[in-house]
Amino acid sequence: MTLLASITMPPFTDDEVAVLRHIEGVLTRHPYMCADLGGSGPVAKVLEDVLSTRLALLHTESSAREHGECAALLGKLQGWEAQLADALIDERDSELARLRYETTLLLHPEPHMQETRGTTAVHVARVTGAWEQRRGSRSSRTILSERVQQNRDFFRHGAMLPFYWGRRRRIRKLFPGVVFEEPALRATLFAIEQIGPLVDNFAFKGAGGVPMSTSVALADIAFLYMQLADEFLDELAAAAGGHDTAGRLVQAVYRNDTSKRPLCDLSLAHLRQAGVDPDAHATKFGITLSKLFDALDQLAVTIDELLADADDAIVHATHLFLHHCFQTYLDEAELCGTARARRADQLHLRDTAWHFYRKNNMVMMLWLDLRARLLGLEPAKHVTVIRRWGYLLSAFQIFDDLKDIALDLGKQPSYPLQIAANDFPAEFAWLEQRFGADRLPVTRDEVPEVNLWARGTVQQCMRWSRLIALAHFDNALLYACDQRWRKSWTRRRNSFNPRGSATTEAQAHAVDRLLRTLLTIRGTDPVPTVDDEQLAFALDATAYEGSWQIYLAMFPNIRAMYRFATLRMWMTAEE
Repeated sequence: MTLLASITMPPFTDDEVAVLRHIEGVLTRHPYMCADLGGSGPVAKVLEDVLSTRLALLHTESSAREHGECAALLGKLQGWEAQLADALIDERDSELARLRYETTLLLHPEPHMQETRGTTAVHVARVTGAWEQRRGSRSSRTILSERVQQNRDFFRHGAMLPFYWGRRRRIRKLFPGVVFEEPALRATLFAIEQIGPLVDNFAFKGAGGVPMSTSVALADIAFLYMQLADEFLDELAAAAGGHDTAGRLVQAVYRNDTSKRPLCDLSLAHLRQAGVDPDAHATKFGITLSKLFDALDQLAVTIDELLADADDAIVHATHLFLHHCFQTYLDEAELCGTARARRADQLHLRDTAWHFYRKNNMVMMLWLDLRARLLGLEPAKHVTVIRRWGYLLSAFQIFDDLKDIALDLGKQPSYPLQIAANDFPAEFAWLEQRFGADRLPVTRDEVPEVNLWARGTVQQCMRWSRLIALAHFDNALLYACDQRWRKSWTRRRNSFNPRGSATTEAQAHAVDRLLRTLLTIRGTDPVPTVDDEQLAFALDATAYEGSWQIYLAMFPNIRAMYRFATLRMWMTAEE
């Protein structure tokens, strides 16, 4: 009797069969939403299919509320999946499939389930260790092949830079002038402009050819529209007195019709009728809510003009991307109803994981689908990289949220704030007391302070980011993610954070800084010992102020110096 023959498929009602067929259609149209366990055995393949179906059902619903309507079907799929997972243990050569399955369960828990903080932390540590061991045991041939591919990508990118710059200048002429008139909007656009060439070269491997056409302008404009719309809705919630009120306001004018842009009918009059004065509310961009709405309106006109001559597939992909982005805001408004104190920054962690997958991974994958089509590529032929880059945005969101703690506090969902609120309430209270009075970015001077007094939160952010990266990134993305961690959080020099006031702390010797950090950890931590992970974190906190003395201590171990400088996030705690 085969392993599969011993597993019974659950019976499904006619209504459930109809839902499953719908999900099958979703996965056929968007194959990058399928799970990839990498197994070759029959049990691994069926488990992959069942897992993909369950996660697609979980993530493609437009509302968290609708999960209750699918509870029976989700329960049947979970039971079937559990039998397959047990059988997978006895299947030959299934180690990678089991590891990927465990990782998927950690990254994609079902919302509204009971929190298991201690158990989850143990599982994250164990699974991360397994990925570290697997990465450390790669053959020399595999490492060499990866390095060759990485160098090829970098050389191609360097050769194409003049063409990317020329295309960027031509695309800028298509943007409305208001984007360049406001410094904060201009800075947001400049950040988006950096993404396109990286995607075209490192994700799609230059398959779109020499970048002469401005066809991808639609993707850049849609991405900026999405970013500004997200901020507009968060600011609307702040002005209206909460996500509940703002959610009801926009839900009243929203039509789930992908033949049109979302919120075509929303106007400032709707805001005024709800008691919001858009001319008086100042946003974190330093402009009024009405000015931000005007920028969105002009971008929307540009999108409509570009879509006027586009084929149906491009129109559908654009509208689907924008509708999904908007629906993630409705998720936020609904999830706030079950959050502590009904606050967006205190969602339950399982709800947060579900929400951020939709808001980060799926948003990025749908955008890459659109960009691939604009480049003349078939998204179905780039499934692996689209899925991988979806996880890249998810990992980036973690350290972006860290540097924006003070801006997001009390206003919107945030990885570190949710982690602090759920797992480290004393640290959340400290963050509120320290940053609650002023809505200003965390400065470079304040990063070491957060590292010490909210270190449980920061370490947890690092753990989740490392797990995502070790499980899903290639060499180029590991380097990119490490660099962004340094610029966002782990290095003062060239940090994205504002400078703050002058400090003399950086003048102290690295050994003195390390000892002070360890003494602080020992003085406030109930655990009497400092393990390898705590020592590694203390070294990270020390290196923030400057690393040359640490490099000197490593000499002549050039490999260790190189890894600490460029891949510190991927070094094991022992290393």
